[in-house]
Amino acid sequence: MEAREKLLGAALGLMIIAWALISGIGQYTDLLAELDEEAQEADIKVIDYLDLLEDFQEDSTDYELLLNKSLGSDINVALNDYKAWLVELLEGDLEISNYDIKNEPPRDVDNIYTSLGIRLNATGSLQQTTKLLYLFETKQLLHRIKDLTVTPTGYNQYQLVLAIEAIAMTEAPSKTDVTAVAHSETLNGESYEDYWTRISNRNFFGPENKEPTFTPPPIAATVGEKTSRTLTASAGVNEQNVQNVVFELDEDSIPPNFVATLAGNSLTVSSEDVGTYRFNVKVTDNGLPAKTITRELAVTVNEKQVPKPAELKPEPPKPPEFNVAQLAFFTSTVEVNGRVQVWIHRRDLGEILKLPLGSKIEIGAIRGTIHDVDQRYLTILTENKDLLEIKAGKALSTAENITSQAESLLP
Repeated sequence: MEAREKLLGAALGLMIIAWALISGIGQYTDLLAELDEEAQEADIKVIDYLDLLEDFQEDSTDYELLLNKSLGSDINVALNDYKAWLVELLEGDLEISNYDIKNEPPRDVDNIYTSLGIRLNATGSLQQTTKLLYLFETKQLLHRIKDLTVTPTGYNQYQLVLAIEAIAMTEAPSKTDVTAVAHSETLNGESYEDYWTRISNRNFFGPENKEPTFTPPPIAATVGEKTSRTLTASAGVNEQNVQNVVFELDEDSIPPNFVATLAGNSLTVSSEDVGTYRFNVKVTDNGLPAKTITRELAVTVNEKQVPKPAELKPEPPKPPEFNVAQLAFFTSTVEVNGRVQVWIHRRDLGEILKLPLGSKIEIGAIRGTIHDVDQRYLTILTENKDLLEIKAGKALSTAENITSQAESLLP
């Protein structure tokens, strides 16, 4: 064999070996790829299995939790217990007396649970409605509100209609003490007060509540004595007929050496020291939400006033009295049965008096006794021993005091 043929043979052998190597390497690479793919599929199956196992465990846990929240599997007992809890909730916690509870026929679902339909119709305030919903949602039972209708019937009065669904699971114990089932401490992390604040501030059915108005009256008091004053305030505009206001003292603002008490809207103050005392009074309405204002009230305590002596006022002059003697006339002298009579005509009475000597006479300013008489004169002796003389035909009021005239002539 020539050298050239030997080289060709060697080259051909190397090519065969190389082909064999390349072919073997390709098959090995394909095998590794198949093995890697199978390993990945196995990993996925393991993960899926673990996920299924975890889901099963979670579902088992959730199922146990649902069983713990379920009503009893004895449907009649469960329905009565649930309605009894609603009554206790309405009458006890909410103080709602106007309500009606009706139930629908139970509905079995795939022999897994029974759905109990209940319809609640009640009347209450917004506060009661809010608390009802809060207590319902925090009650750890398998129940829900499917439908809720709230209709205003008056100021802060609403008609509530609730469609409720409660669940009784088939594998639950036959009876559950519904009343003993606890409430969650919060609802989505919020307390009842949080919900009440947000709901009342939304004011679904009316205009915004206005602040009450209160103008503090100035009060004057006397040192060492109690003084009382009735405080008056009004709710906001157009709210006087539907709202009330409550007064409250800000105890921290009351100054020392000063006493202030409040009973309803009656304020009583006192101090043993003279001065001006200022403190705060709060006024709160019962609107939705309630509004409170604070106003400063001032009390001036003064010294006791020394009473002034009473001024003596002169008595007013008496009105002049009419002298009836002006209408009584000495008309004549008549002798009857040896006795002399004085006739006096009283025009005021329309009669004639017939008086003998010594008779008492009281006519107007003329008072005394008949002392003497003749055809010309009548003489009357007064209680003061004065002699009054009246001419015939003249009124008694023309009488002259002859005693005084005589005394005036004496030296």
